[in-house]
Formats: sequence, structure tokens, C-alpha cells
Amino acid sequence: MAASRYLGSGGRDCLQVRPSRLIVTLPVYKDTKFLEETSRTLEDITPTLVKDFTLLIAEDGSNSSEIVAGLQKEYGNVAYFQNDRRLGRGKALREAWKKVRGNIYAYVDVDLATDLAKLDAYKNLVEQQRDFDLVTGSRYVPDSITSRPWLREAASIAYNWWVCMVFQTGVHDHQCGFKSFSRELVERLAVEAKSDSWFWDTEVIVLAKRLGFRVKEIPVYWTEKKGKRTPIMRLLKDVWLHGTGLLELFYRVYLS
Repeated sequence: MAASRYLGSGGRDCLQVRPSRLIVTLPVYKDTKFLEETSRTLEDITPTLVKDFTLLIAEDGSNSSEIVAGLQKEYGNVAYFQNDRRLGRGKALREAWKKVRGNIYAYVDVDLATDLAKLDAYKNLVEQQRDFDLVTGSRYVPDSITSRPWLREAASIAYNWWVCMVFQTGVHDHQCGFKSFSRELVERLAVEAKSDSWFWDTEVIVLAKRLGFRVKEIPVYWTEKKGKRTPIMRLLKDVWLHGTGLLELFYRVYLS
């Protein structure tokens, strides 16, 4: 049986930590090289927007406990959910968010492909939650700047166009790992969302729109951090994952 644990601030084993206004989450899978620097960046920037926040590290199928222990000694607001067996991005976030209560739940990719400062992206991600239930970064709206391999960008644009047409979301980018949610929407998605994988990013936007929640896209300055070339096998794997996810979601939305 796979081991999992949850450590609250200060490194103490616990079932839950105290509520915070903002839960800013880092999904982690073999991302040790980014984790410490990104955590410190968020600890520096977030207090300028929200004083009461928890930095939640949701680690999925890897172990960065030594780095996290150091961060917890330095900062009093770091919580850690770790599972030895890979759950998938969607399930890892759902399980971690069950452990902590907040008014706003945000997550950013641990490699900070989205620049937090440029275009006021992080500020908008947090502050526009006053008027919307889901705020999501978009690489394909006016003012956004994106740098990534051309093949991957072309595949992404085609995918997002197809999702928008089929599910009538009105959203240009369903995949960006830069989102914030209201507590009400998180609680609803805990029941409605089924995807455990990266497809969860698409699923939550489709479901939020269909359930009548308010969705807002914001421009971002986004840079590919995983290499200037896209391995064909990685692209094919992503096509399969998202293709099967779309078929399952289409069945649930229109046929079941």
C-alpha cells in the first residue's frame, strides 16, 4: 500500500491546518530543482497581496521532504502533502485541498513557467477572485506573451480551439497551470471532477462553465522551462491522455 503523509506548518503530523484566506499550492513531481527557489519567491511576493496565506506543497509520487523540512523551519506557513505513489495532478490537488480550508485556492506550476510579476499575473490571479470563481492564466488572449517549441504550441492551439468549440466554454487556454478557485467551486469540483491526470486542468474549466460559475482569463508571460524541443513521444503521450480525457468528458456532459 502506498504511503502518504500530511505535515502542517512547523513539520507536525496532522489531519488539517488552520484556515487561511489564501491557499497557494505547488504541485510537485520530481521538481526538486525548482521547489526551493519557487517557494521562497512565493513567500516574498504573496504577503504584498495577502497577509494570511498557507503555502501548500502537494507532492505526487516523489519525495522532497528534506527541502520541505528546511522551508518549514524558516517559514511558519508551509504545509506538505506527500504521496509515494503517483496519484496524478488532479487527484493530488483534490486530496491536498481536503486538508486545508481557505477562501481562495490557487496553484502555480513549480517551474514558474508563468512569470509572476510580468503583466501583474500573480496579482490578478489573487485579486480578481473578488469577482470570479475561477481565474485562469491564458497564453492565447491579447497581451499574453508565450515562448515554447512551435510544434507544442501548434498542438496546444488546435486542442484549445477544439475544446472551446465542442464544449462552448468561450475560453482560449484550458491547459495553463496557473489558476485560482473560490472555496465554493473547489467544494463543488471535489464532487464533480473525475480526472486524476493533467487533463484535470481542462475538465475544471468545462465543468465550471457548465455549472454556472464565473470564469475569467488573464494574460500571462509564459516561457517553456522543459526544453526548447518537444520530444515526439512526450507529445504523443499528451495527445493520448487529453484525447481519452475529452472522450470521457464528452460522454459525461452530453450522453450520460
